[in-house]
Parts: sequence; C-alpha cells; structure tokens
Amino acid sequence: MKIKLSDIARIAGVSKATASRALRNSPLVKDETRQLVIETAKALKYQPNALAQAMATKRSGIIGFLMYRKGPPYVAHTFYGPILDGAIEAAANHGYHIVLAASNDIADTFDEHFIQDSIDGALLVSYHSKEVIKEFRRRGIPLVVINDWVESENNTFILDDNYNGTCAIMKYLIVEKGHKKIAHITERLDHPSYHIRYKAFKDMLALYEIPDLYECVSAHDTTFASGVEAMSHLLSYDTPPTAVFATTDTLALGAMHAAKSAGFRIPEDIAIAGYDDIEAASMSDPPLTTVRVDRENIGKTAVDALVKQIANAGEPTRKIVIKNKLVVRAST
Repeated sequence: MKIKLSDIARIAGVSKATASRALRNSPLVKDETRQLVIETAKALKYQPNALAQAMATKRSGIIGFLMYRKGPPYVAHTFYGPILDGAIEAAANHGYHIVLAASNDIADTFDEHFIQDSIDGALLVSYHSKEVIKEFRRRGIPLVVINDWVESENNTFILDDNYNGTCAIMKYLIVEKGHKKIAHITERLDHPSYHIRYKAFKDMLALYEIPDLYECVSAHDTTFASGVEAMSHLLSYDTPPTAVFATTDTLALGAMHAAKSAGFRIPEDIAIAGYDDIEAASMSDPPLTTVRVDRENIGKTAVDALVKQIANAGEPTRKIVIKNKLVVRAST
C-alpha cells in the first residue's frame, strides 16, 4: 500500500499541513516536531510525489497575501474576507502558511522583511499596476493576481466573470421587470472590475435600445455613505430612475437607505440591485437582488494556481474566470 502524507500526519499526531511543512524544512515547524515527522516518514518508507520533490528544500512554506489598501484593512472587508478564507484553506491543503500584508502603496511591501527571500510566492489582491507585477517578476517571486487583469508575461490572473454577471442582472431588470429608466452607481472606473461592469451596463442598454438617461454616478468609494450620497443625486432628477444597479452591494444598500428615507418604496417605486452577495445583502429590508461572486473558490483557485507556478517557474500567463450567479430577491 502506498504511504500518503495524510498517513504520516496521522501517525505523527500532527496536521497534514504541519507534516508537509516539516518535510520541506519550513521554519514554521518546531525542531522536535520536524524530527518526529521525518523519523515517521523514514519508518514508513514514505516516497514524496514529483510535485513535493520539486518543492522540497530552500522553501519557506509561506505564501504572501498582499492587499492594496485604501482606508480600512481589507482583511476585514466584506468582499475580500471570504477570498482570504478560501486561500487559507487551500494553502493548508498544500502545506503552506498565509502571511498578510496591506499597503496603500504596494511598492512599500517590498521593503517588508518577509518579502526579502522569505515567501515562496504571492497573491496580489485588487488594483495593481503593471510596474508592480514586473517588480515581482524581476525578483523571481511567483505571483497570482486576484480581481485584476493587466497584460503581463508568466502570471496567472483570477477574475470574477464581471461582464456576464452584469449582463444577467441587466437582462433581468429590462426583460423580466420591464425597466426603461435605469441608472448606474459605481466607484472609480479605472478599477478593472468596475470598468467591466460599467461597460456591460452600457452594452445592455444599447442592446435593448434603452435610453441612457442618467449620467453614471461615480461614488468616492464603495462605502454605505457613498451609496447614500450617490442615490441622493439620482433622486434630484426631475424624473428619477425606476431601477438602479450599483457596482457593489454596499453601495446598493446605501442607495436603498437613501431612497427609503426620501419616501420611495422598494421595489414598487425604485428597484435596486447590487453585486457581490455580501452577507448583509440577504438581511437588508427588503433583501437585495445581487450577483453572487464565488469568493472562497476564487481564493482556493488562486492558491492552487500559485502552487503550480512555484513548482514550474515557466508557467505561462493564464486568465482564470470564475462563474457567478444571479440572486433575485425582493429589492427588485
């Protein structure tokens, strides 16, 4: 019978992730634990697979989870938290440990001590420039980019299917609900995901020959307060929209609050839809129609892709798009 890593872990009385790190001489494992795992592996005549051999020695067993931060740390962000959860789970399955960093100037991250020769690869999360990606390549750090896409060599990009997700929600508003006065609330359009959602919004208006009556409202950020402010602007029109699509759920929830405070009924007077399906979306009054992004799967897929890159330095550029799902609730 072939001995597996899980057998080593069970007999040594440690987790599978700890056993994997011990066999790769990770500094995260105590010396006595490492020795116990190694002796157990020898006694069972354990033969690591080709991937494990490729990853052996001179590796720290650490993956950096690096976030662009504007305002509060993204670790507590309603969207990025589940991505991190998925990444941590997948990393443990591969014997890796996740270390977090957040900066409003991601280039500063390269000066942090754990970047200097002590991570095996990195997950770069949200809104980063081609120059930053090139710097990772120059330093020889395997990299997977989440929620962004730039033309670059030998990197993997994990993306939500923003275009089709937006098309689904717009088709629902136009075809099934009959709306012809639809407005869009977004944040900055240089953000890759928001730009794609904006383009899909405009394309669907054109496809169904719906007039673009409302200038796209660009919020300062994606906070609840910005949603309130953006919706207040839309309500100042002589003829307010009958439907509003916000590029995030948080903006949509703020918009809903503003409309209700102004005496509008949701959805009888104004239908409101968001994007992401954060936890609060299902608990609002009324519950929010949205697009469910499979965030944990994004995190898991990113780690799986990164581990392949670490083992195969010549891994070509790939774009992996994660499917999403329209979730219809009472707000529309």
